[in-house]
Amino acid sequence: MANDDFLNVISAVFGWVYFTLWSLSFYPQALLNFRRRSTTGTTVDFPFLNVLGFTSYFASNLALYYSRDVRQQYAARNSGLTPTVQFNDVVFALHGLVLSLITASQYLVGTALWRFPATAGGHPHHHHHHSPGTRPSRFATGLTVGAALGVAATYLVVRGVRSGGRPVDPAVDWCEIDVVYALGYVKLVVTLVKYTPQLLTNIRNRSTDGWSIWQILLDLVGGVLSIAQQGIDSYLQHDWSGITSNPVKFGLGQLSIFFDLLFILQHYVIYRKKSVGGHREDETDRLLPPGEERRLD
Repeated sequence: MANDDFLNVISAVFGWVYFTLWSLSFYPQALLNFRRRSTTGTTVDFPFLNVLGFTSYFASNLALYYSRDVRQQYAARNSGLTPTVQFNDVVFALHGLVLSLITASQYLVGTALWRFPATAGGHPHHHHHHSPGTRPSRFATGLTVGAALGVAATYLVVRGVRSGGRPVDPAVDWCEIDVVYALGYVKLVVTLVKYTPQLLTNIRNRSTDGWSIWQILLDLVGGVLSIAQQGIDSYLQHDWSGITSNPVKFGLGQLSIFFDLLFILQHYVIYRKKSVGGHREDETDRLLPPGEERRLD
């Protein structure tokens, strides 16, 4: 039993640590852009898609946590259980949304709002880089329009069923919770595709310049701990349905880790930079005071 108690403590610690790491992972890119006074080397698609993903995630968490109707409908479909959404999930989603909006604004209105110089490139050796437009790609825009249409269509179907006049049975009929699920699918699709534009930009630039490796390291460790916690909890309950009944969540966790590892490979192996005297110039060095930084450039 002592062993179980120990595992319960570990699970709780992992939960708090990954929650913190994931929350912190939104800051490095915005801070790096701000410090470089430039967004070169990175694509607006990542923060832009994050805004879409976290808007959906926040809205679905909000409904599952606060709406009595949605919670009752969830229970009707899940043998009387209540949604597992916690208050900190709502806060996490809101925080992610706010930080993604701030980061996206550095691209969309960087010169106006953040006073970034209009010319691309902070450092002289950035000038050869393709500077991605500050408009989202057609792919990202298309995805956003598609997502909005999908959620709207689901809402209209639910409205139609409601206007039918007969009582709605949440177990079999379309109802509000289907709109919540539609929002969940938007978050899913975004997580599936959001890393690709930046991965391709790094390949095209043959560099990870301007792309914050810290956000990736925080995301990776958070992801590993999140999956570890799912494993520990399932083991303690002698019930693996938490993972098997939610293969999507589990698979998405794995997928994010896979993308993080690709970025780490790009940053530390494939496009590893050597500067003067074989010293590797890195974002970690850029954390030094401004005077020190000059010396390393």
